[in-house]
Amino acid sequence: MRPEAHVSVALTEVRRATLAKHAVVRTAPGHYAMASAGGRPRLWQYATRAALGGYQRGVASAADARGTALVERGWLGAQRGLVEAVNALVERQVPDADFLAVHLDPDGLHVLSVGDVRAYLHRGRKRPKRLTPREHGEGGILEGEPARLTFAPDPGDLVLAGSASAFSAEAIGRVAAVLASDPNTPPAVLAALLTEPAEQAGVGAVALAMRIR
Repeated sequence: MRPEAHVSVALTEVRRATLAKHAVVRTAPGHYAMASAGGRPRLWQYATRAALGGYQRGVASAADARGTALVERGWLGAQRGLVEAVNALVERQVPDADFLAVHLDPDGLHVLSVGDVRAYLHRGRKRPKRLTPREHGEGGILEGEPARLTFAPDPGDLVLAGSASAFSAEAIGRVAAVLASDPNTPPAVLAALLTEPAEQAGVGAVALAMRIR
């Protein structure tokens, strides 16, 4: 099986400026990590860069690992990267970040999440299945407890994932209408549909649409 994927990121409006609260990296085809920062806006990008850079380093250091072990090494790298970054700050209120990793390999599709993030599986005409916990608890990378899930995907499966802001009622409605009309809608279109309402509202978002062939 191979992934056909696309990501979309919408900036967040803060006063008269637009800032990057959300970010995403791809470490390999079918392997993505996303982060959504909290705390003071001027530190958002500082936090997401530290976390996602740490994830990339963790994955790169585990060349012999695969599946859940590879995602776990990336997660530990993200934690380490953000901890080191906030320890260098003088602020009392340090930034945390919600985090989501999605990795497709021959062992299955692996999802690791912490904080207020979303991932859903669309399989045929069945009702979408949520892959992240409904009760996510408090805290992100620094203080939260990650949830882990692995399942065997089928050809034709569609995974939609990203920040909570990408899954507003308006965004979900748009995606549902498009998929009802054309179940093979390209991932680029679906990812954009998820982030457009957040962009228009100025809250920002990050979204991944991955169809498995």
